[in-house]
Amino acid sequence: MKNPFLISLSTFIFSCSLSVLIGNPVYSQSIASDKIEYLHPANKEKVFDETVDEFYQALRDLKDPVHQELYQRYKQQPKQQQIHLNTVLFKEMSDASVNFRKKLLFKEVEGLNYITFDGNILRPYPDIDIKYHQTVSPDRQVYFFYSFKDTEKEFRGRYAIYDVETKELVAGGGTYMPKLNLTGNTYDKEG
Repeated sequence: MKNPFLISLSTFIFSCSLSVLIGNPVYSQSIASDKIEYLHPANKEKVFDETVDEFYQALRDLKDPVHQELYQRYKQQPKQQQIHLNTVLFKEMSDASVNFRKKLLFKEVEGLNYITFDGNILRPYPDIDIKYHQTVSPDRQVYFFYSFKDTEKEFRGRYAIYDVETKELVAGGGTYMPKLNLTGNTYDKEG
């Protein structure tokens, strides 16, 4: 007599194999790229009367509730963390080589990089790649602010991108980059 356990096991394996071969196919669903739901959806057809200069002045005067709230949160932080206030509530650098303000579509921001040479390689700033900002539609209207100073010894810059409709900060940052002394290939520590 055969072992009942082996018979049961082989029947079970045969049943499973048969169900896999005959079973229901698996279908995957994909979302078409035009159906992406952004936190900040496209609004390129909407008309907003506020100019970029009017928005900048309102930002500096804290006229919008979103900026008043942001300012209050920063004032509650320790002093060493308050250094980023001029980037978050964008303020142009007083000694800047370039101050730039423009209202445009978010996808157009990528083309506004400034190229600087640090003594070793060319570097773009602000190196914005919109594919890393997946909450904002490429066809969303934004205010783009950019301020930098580029000298032989250093590069300093800051930028901010605000949503035109909600007035919220979408992206921003600042940088400091000392430049290499080309003769010694070390950082220039003079002056």
